Amino acid sequence: MTTPRRATPADAEAIARLRSELILSEPLDPAWLSLCRDQLAGRLQPGGDARAYVVDAPGDQVASCALALVGPVLPAPRYPKGLSARVQAVATRPGHRRRGYARAALTALLDDLEQEGVTLFELHASDASRPLYEELGFVSDPALMRRTALPPRDRGRQAPAATTDGWDTIRRLADTFGALDTENGLRPEEQWTLQVLKLAEEVGEAAQAVIGARGTNPRKGHSHTWADVQDEVADAVITGMVTLARLRPDAREHFTAVLARKAATFLSLPHLAGGTPH
Repeated sequence: MTTPRRATPADAEAIARLRSELILSEPLDPAWLSLCRDQLAGRLQPGGDARAYVVDAPGDQVASCALALVGPVLPAPRYPKGLSARVQAVATRPGHRRRGYARAALTALLDDLEQEGVTLFELHASDASRPLYEELGFVSDPALMRRTALPPRDRGRQAPAATTDGWDTIRRLADTFGALDTENGLRPEEQWTLQVLKLAEEVGEAAQAVIGARGTNPRKGHSHTWADVQDEVADAVITGMVTLARLRPDAREHFTAVLARKAATFLSLPHLAGGTPH
């Protein structure tokens, strides 16, 4: 097995790409990828807060990586130097898996951090990676909680809805849900599946509201109003837009193109458009 080596700033792009392609819910666009690469390169410099180990594959390609960020905490008996490390990325390219690369890189990283006096480690584990982390001494903490607060794009505006067509808000919602799912260890296809199921749930709730508005359920009677139906339909539409945004980075453009195709098809029908086809 190839021996892991400590990463240098020159490895920043490869690590950023592995994180983008294999860990995040959606691959980063070129601008974000460049930003991550440049920041990581600086943080891998001597004195920076990033530590990483990589395993090289033939052809000068990084096959696997383990990345952590070191930060200060108030000292305590279990972490006397007041240092903690959050493992940000452990990833192996599909063609190089099941060779022990991730284990070797992560083990070397943890050993290195312990030599620095780090004794507190945190990470988010997927179901597939959990056995590896448990073997290396990680345990689940039911008390651990997370909060993600995205900064406002324009502090002069009170509401994120102050955008041209709502898609900016939809994108922010999609990114927020994607970040939460990634922190919970869900891979992209798992996230997409659950999001589509969430859309089905919202459509089902709209159907239930119609039944309640019409009183066709003899056990419940008129349990909803048509205003409730309108709210449930709006929820379903929003969820559908968020679902599309999580599935495609170009959701706005794709939606516009599909809408144009649908309009060209149905608005040209005489019995719908009140005219004749072009």
